[in-house]
Amino acid sequence: MRLKFFTSLLVISVLLAACGGATTTPTEPPVATEKPILPTAYPEPVPFTIEPFPYPEPGAEVIPTNSAYPEPGSSVSGTPVIPPSGYEPQPGDEKLKRNPVFLDLASSQFILNYPHSSSISEVIVVLQGNLPDPCHRLRVVVTPPDAENVINLDVYSVVDPAVACITVLKPFTASIPLGSYSDEQYSVMVNGEKLGEFNEGGGTAPAVPVTP
Repeated sequence: MRLKFFTSLLVISVLLAACGGATTTPTEPPVATEKPILPTAYPEPVPFTIEPFPYPEPGAEVIPTNSAYPEPGSSVSGTPVIPPSGYEPQPGDEKLKRNPVFLDLASSQFILNYPHSSSISEVIVVLQGNLPDPCHRLRVVVTPPDAENVINLDVYSVVDPAVACITVLKPFTASIPLGSYSDEQYSVMVNGEKLGEFNEGGGTAPAVPVTP
């Protein structure tokens, strides 16, 4: 009886030792063996076409898109271009008070300049007068000749009403270019009063011809 008991214990010990020494080997994840699905056909390319440039019809008027800006004093469609004088209305004038000026038309005059002995004269009006005080600023708006060849000048002054200033007249002399003109007769009006007339031969403001 004891022999069978010890034999059973020995068998159990051997089995336990065998089970305790066994190790498990981790299994690697399966490697994907599937191949990517490739397209069997590609879309047809879209044909590229070049449209012909739309040339103007024969006899049609061609208007340039990058035309040069006209030179000061040049003419566009027969209307003289008024060059800047520096006395044009400025941004912010709408916040200022507009006042008249005291013009001395008897002392004002034309200057006729004939560059390079040209028959076309460059006309400048020299205005003289007084501003109400030193805080006023002179403004001159020139209107190109109308159908009757009359050039109008609107001459006035602006001032900041919140600024205190001494009450004394301030004399001014302002040169106002009118542009270039040919042999026609023109009249110049300043604030509704006629300053004078000029043409290729001279003027009556009086005009002072100047030849370089």
